[in-house]
Amino acid sequence: MSQDSQPQFVMVPVPVEHVTKVYGFLAELAGAGSAAPPVPPAPPEGPGAADDGKWPVVEWTVEDFRRLMIEPLGSVQTVARVLDVLAEQPDTKVSYTTLATRLGVEKKNLQGNLAAFTRAVHRHYRRRNWPMTWVEALTDEPGLKVEFFYTMSAGTAARWLKARAEG
Repeated sequence: MSQDSQPQFVMVPVPVEHVTKVYGFLAELAGAGSAAPPVPPAPPEGPGAADDGKWPVVEWTVEDFRRLMIEPLGSVQTVARVLDVLAEQPDTKVSYTTLATRLGVEKKNLQGNLAAFTRAVHRHYRRRNWPMTWVEALTDEPGLKVEFFYTMSAGTAARWLKARAEG
C-alpha cells in the first residue's frame, strides 16, 4: 500500500466475548512494524472518526456509575476495575503499566478494553469524557520512554466509591 492510499476497512462480525481480544490482536498487528510496545488508544478528546466534536463533556454522577457497574460488557467491567484502582488513590497518577499489572491483564488487552470503553461512553452515556483523565509522560518503565498515566479526581472518586458501596 502506498503512502498516499487510504486503508480499506471491512466489517467483520465478532462474538461479543472475543471483541477485546480482537482489539488486542489488531493493536499487536499495528505495532508489529515498530520496536515500541503498543500504547493505549488516543483519548476520546483527540481528533478522529470516533469523536467529531458532537459529544459533550458531562460530569459523571453516582447514577451514571451505578449504570456502569451493571453494564455486562467485559470491556466496561475491566474499566470499572481500573476505576477501583484509581479511586484508592484519588488525584494520583497511575501508570498504564501499573494498571495492567494490578488488574492482571496484558497491556494489549487493556488497550482493547479502553478503546471499547470509549465507544460505550459515546453510545450509552452520550458524552466524550471518561471518568478519569490521563497524560502522556516520561516513565522509568524498562523498554519505554513515555507512557500514559491515569488519574481520578477526588470528587469523581467519592462518587464512584458511593456507587460501589450502594451497588
